[in-house]
Amino acid sequence: MLIISTFEHSIEVEEALAVLERMGLPRNEIMTIMMDNYMEIPDHNYNSNPNKKMLAFEVGMATSTGFAVIGISLGFMLYLGPIIWGVIGAICGFMTGYYLTRFIQTKLLKHVIRKKERLPELAVIIQCQEERFQEVKHVLWEYQALSVGKF
Repeated sequence: MLIISTFEHSIEVEEALAVLERMGLPRNEIMTIMMDNYMEIPDHNYNSNPNKKMLAFEVGMATSTGFAVIGISLGFMLYLGPIIWGVIGAICGFMTGYYLTRFIQTKLLKHVIRKKERLPELAVIIQCQEERFQEVKHVLWEYQALSVGKF
């Protein structure tokens, strides 16, 4: 009888295999296979953090508010008045905050923020007697197998 199970790539796989060997299953009856992940075509428009543009927008709006207040305050002393200088300050503040945040995210934090890569799964194939199926299955489930089947 063949028992086939899948695991996430973790230390639990090694522990389960050690327990199975201590139970008396020889190494030549246990086989592990590393599965390949599906490799998607990389999308260059995809960011490693999907909220990057949203964060830049929020920072842009915050700096826009600050610059607008400063523009309104200075507008009482300048020629065009507080409303025009408030709008100019808001536009300049938004552009400053947005582009400065995007620059920091793309250039300076490029190596810090990385997309978490999913490790490939492992398939474990065990050949054993039918009487030991429940015992082996219990060990596999105990060590967090994703699925267990028999053939």
